[in-house]
Amino acid sequence: MRTLIVGLLSAGLVAVSANTSDAASKKYRRSYESHAEKYPSATPRQRQNAWAYDHPGHYYEMDSNAFPVGSSGWWEMKRLEGSDPPR
Repeated sequence: MRTLIVGLLSAGLVAVSANTSDAASKKYRRSYESHAEKYPSATPRQRQNAWAYDHPGHYYEMDSNAFPVGSSGWWEMKRLEGSDPPR
């Protein structure tokens, strides 16, 4: 009887620990993947800059080429560079 209880408790602890670590990684992944869905043709560098621009306090490059075309950061960099975006 003790062996059965110990086995069930250890299986429960393993299941709980696997669930919490998976949830933490999904939370971060979900926020970054939303930018990948918005800009499917963007490079990883461009997606990272778009994500950082949308989250205050994070570093992003001050170059319009470092952003996906059409993103809010791209428009802002084009404005700061003083160049007209292509139409």
